[in-house]
Amino acid sequence: MQFISPVQGQYAVVISTQSPGLGMPPPTDVTPDEVRQMMLYLRKARDRATAIRDRSLGGSYMESVLTRTIDGITLELSQLDYLLAQKPVAKETIGTAGRRMRPAI
Repeated sequence: MQFISPVQGQYAVVISTQSPGLGMPPPTDVTPDEVRQMMLYLRKARDRATAIRDRSLGGSYMESVLTRTIDGITLELSQLDYLLAQKPVAKETIGTAGRRMRPAI
């Protein structure tokens, strides 16, 4: 998933797939502000899951499920932080990158 800058500060998220016919959803246009809003929602969900986990019995199944959920949300938040820190890529350079190596014989 990458941010691209097609025209004057607009951003889009591109999801690259190797097999487009596998029922994958089409790429979704998302602005950085919308990503920040999603991150706010994920932080609230993580905080809520942490509060529930803190009130659950130690060693219970619910605690282990919530721990994995919190770890997954934390990973997703770190990936979105990384994505927002990246510079947008020009749309022209995504598909037309020059060859760095000569073709195989």
